[in-house]
Amino acid sequence: MLSAPDLALPPTPAVYLLLVSLPLLVLSEANSVHAGHAIFKILSSIAFLSGPFISAEWSEYHRLITFGLLFSFVGDICLIPSRTEYFDAPSVSGKGTSSRASPKKETISTTFKIGVLAFAAAHICYTAAFLQNSEEVSWPVFASTFVVSIAAANWLGAIYPARTPSRWSNFLNLSMPSDMLPLVSIYVIIISMMLAVSAATIVPASSFQHQRFLGATMFVISDAFVAYDAFGKGNMHLGAKKVDIRRQSWVRMTMGWGLYFWGQMILAGTVYV
Repeated sequence: MLSAPDLALPPTPAVYLLLVSLPLLVLSEANSVHAGHAIFKILSSIAFLSGPFISAEWSEYHRLITFGLLFSFVGDICLIPSRTEYFDAPSVSGKGTSSRASPKKETISTTFKIGVLAFAAAHICYTAAFLQNSEEVSWPVFASTFVVSIAAANWLGAIYPARTPSRWSNFLNLSMPSDMLPLVSIYVIIISMMLAVSAATIVPASSFQHQRFLGATMFVISDAFVAYDAFGKGNMHLGAKKVDIRRQSWVRMTMGWGLYFWGQMILAGTVYV
């Protein structure tokens, strides 16, 4: 197990695996190497999933966190796009626009929806783990954190986004298919509850409490990057090649994936505290 001041991480092999696979994932994505995207994303997910299995002691908290990591692993696989989805240029219908193909609306695959459900299940497992291993719950902290999280999600546009962005609503300029609106809204509620519980539960080791709140916060922030990549109108330039879009977005990819995978590693490390 690697550790830093007030921070525990899974055993060294898992950490080293992520240190290698994550930069290769970003490099593959920036250069639109579909096979590299799939392989290194799976390896990065294996890094955070493998850590808890190395431990010999299995408490109820340990099991719940591991289930959460396992559901996240499934979600990561489900969100790997097919080659067609990976390379096709997006086309958006609209007045006065034209393209080489007939205009069509972007559709969300069934696999993507299953991935969202898998991540929702992961957050439920994390929430149950935090509640199971706590001395008490500060309900004022829970309520305030939950409200702030929901308000932030609404501001970014994750909850029934307005058609036009503004400083006060749909800041990320998101546009979702109608069948995704209720699913994403429910997901936002679930992840906001997970974040609120991580902040509100009081545990004997204060560093442990701070660590799981840090991991939960990183996970939540990383989802804003996922939402922008999946639903952001700024990513849907008519006729633009996805290879060009990705090449220009490597900084955003580095931040989003870095927050997600290291956030998961931090949550995985809580089983060793």
